[in-house]
Amino acid sequence: MLDFKKYDSKKIGILGLGMTGQSIFNSLSQSKAEIFLWDDNVSIREKSLYCHEKIKNINDWPWERLDYFFPSPGVDLKKIFYSEKLKKYKTKLMSDISLFEEARGSVFPSGTLIAITGTNGKSSTAIMLYEILKSEGRDVRLGGNIGIPILSLEPGTNQTIYIVEISSFQIELTENIKPEIAVLLNISEDHLDRHSSIEEYRDIKSRIFKNQNIDNFSIISNEDEQTNFVSKMNFVSKKIILKKSKNLDDKNYYFKNLNIIRRILKILNVPDISVERGIKNFKGLSHRMELVCQNDKIKFINDSKATNASATNMAFSLNKKIFWIGGGDSKGNDLSKINLLSKNLDGVFLIGSSAQKIFNLTPKSKKPIIFKNLISATKAAYKEAIKSGGGCILLSPGCSSHDQFISYEERGEIFSKTALSLIGLEG
Repeated sequence: MLDFKKYDSKKIGILGLGMTGQSIFNSLSQSKAEIFLWDDNVSIREKSLYCHEKIKNINDWPWERLDYFFPSPGVDLKKIFYSEKLKKYKTKLMSDISLFEEARGSVFPSGTLIAITGTNGKSSTAIMLYEILKSEGRDVRLGGNIGIPILSLEPGTNQTIYIVEISSFQIELTENIKPEIAVLLNISEDHLDRHSSIEEYRDIKSRIFKNQNIDNFSIISNEDEQTNFVSKMNFVSKKIILKKSKNLDDKNYYFKNLNIIRRILKILNVPDISVERGIKNFKGLSHRMELVCQNDKIKFINDSKATNASATNMAFSLNKKIFWIGGGDSKGNDLSKINLLSKNLDGVFLIGSSAQKIFNLTPKSKKPIIFKNLISATKAAYKEAIKSGGGCILLSPGCSSHDQFISYEERGEIFSKTALSLIGLEG
């Protein structure tokens, strides 16, 4: 926990009591601030008994006197309720990363912060870096969207390396982020239910570089139109522009960001032999192009983490004879960007709130069918694959999971459990 005396006597609202919200509360509760808590989820509120006396319906907060507001990154601040309150009372928006940056270099030594953003590939890049640095005996911590909340990390020393995966929502809330190494992997259409355009989404992503100084590194993968635009911006920092790695095969969706990983590790003086050994030993992530099981005819791939068109199109390009399970909450994205004409696509099995829209976009030759749930879709895809002599049953939804599931992890686990039962029955 960190100590933030500057918040003594301040009024603070924390919206969202998941792990991150709890870590913010734990840090700020050491001060003499007056804290107001809320979560729309009843079960989460009931589990938060340790701070129950501070839970107050957000409609009853003293917004006119609120100094700081810490919303969950999932909260749409453009909704009228929030936009009116924030505009009227000029409440300062903050995040857990805001607090971490305030403490870094004052409450505890700065260390080195590596902040990684992009539409796809953030988690795999962060975890590969973490594993290689850990194997080298470095004092390295993994936090943010993966690992544990950044405020729950033990403060380190000047030699500590903090690796943080950071979304556009978190960047939007964190005015003071100043990483020693900032990384932008790619930008493709995503979260357009929250951002008014891809240009706004791009501009928010690019803020990860705005506070850096001449001793810091800004690393950009010049992979697409939007990252190309960012790469031409003027930065005070040392700007490094790289192309994505081309040695892709079905293993290794992850390997498209190897050029960036190698450059970061070079900056950190990790020997080349250790880098290559770490890359070779990397086993991948759950729910990202994960081989669940296979027999001599059928394989099941869990790519539940693919929540936008570009991630799903990558999965299409890495597999053949695909019986695709897709759909979910589109997040306002243009679903026509999913490559439904892919020659690798043999069947389409749709679920979720976007199922009808994807059905209408799919050529009849791909035989699209809509199902009520994931289990039914998986069983039907398996049956069709058997009838066709085999293939790849691919869950790569191209959409968020939140219309039918708690998370993409739950979606992937249900798919994997169903797949294992089918292979078992088949065997």
